[in-house]
Amino acid sequence: MKNQLISIFKKESFTFFEGLQAWIILGVYILLSMFITFFVGGFFSINNMGLFSFFYFQPYIMAFLIPAITMRLWAEERKTGTLEFLLTQPVSVTSVVVGKFMSAWFMCLCMLLLSTPLWIYLNVCFEADNLNILCGYIACILLSGSFCALGCLISSFCSAPAISYLWSLIVLFFICADDFSNIIKLFHFPLNIEIKLSNSLNLSSQYNDLISGQVSFDNFLYFIFLMIICLVLNNISVEYKKN
Repeated sequence: MKNQLISIFKKESFTFFEGLQAWIILGVYILLSMFITFFVGGFFSINNMGLFSFFYFQPYIMAFLIPAITMRLWAEERKTGTLEFLLTQPVSVTSVVVGKFMSAWFMCLCMLLLSTPLWIYLNVCFEADNLNILCGYIACILLSGSFCALGCLISSFCSAPAISYLWSLIVLFFICADDFSNIIKLFHFPLNIEIKLSNSLNLSSQYNDLISGQVSFDNFLYFIFLMIICLVLNNISVEYKKN
């Protein structure tokens, strides 16, 4: 299974970088991130020892770009008819699901790697809170992994990459912007339980805890659990198509 997973990972990663898709996404990411950090986030007008101007907007930037990474992973296979061929090969569905997910996550790590010169610049020209910045990058890694897993899951239900991108975009922006309080209120829980549930389910709350340095084990569990759930559902979806 390990060899199968590595083979799928290499194949998908090579597919990303052999064409223009990866380079366009990387270019858009770094331009968009730097523009928002310096002009929207007010890099020079607020205290940026922890690169707050950069990390605060990352969920929305990733919600915009990650669907472009994950949209073709399953939807293109269905559109071109190669999914049936892939599933008849002597390779486990779990290896394919995890391999495709890892290739998308690797692409996100490449995006984040391009932003590290900003960290170096902050250390050279200003006073940086490196521990806080490290927490911010860990938050972005976990966030991108969760978004990739969710994007892969949505792609497995779609018959065309464009549809996959649109649905992933809608779902990811909803998760970023909504705190689920209105949904929780429908169950008429006591107020203290409503607040706890809202904070527990709120992606922005979990992410902001990490980038502000208020790290807890719950933050890691939230993103890891979200990744696992999406990958399990992705696996079930593909297994259903196989059978």
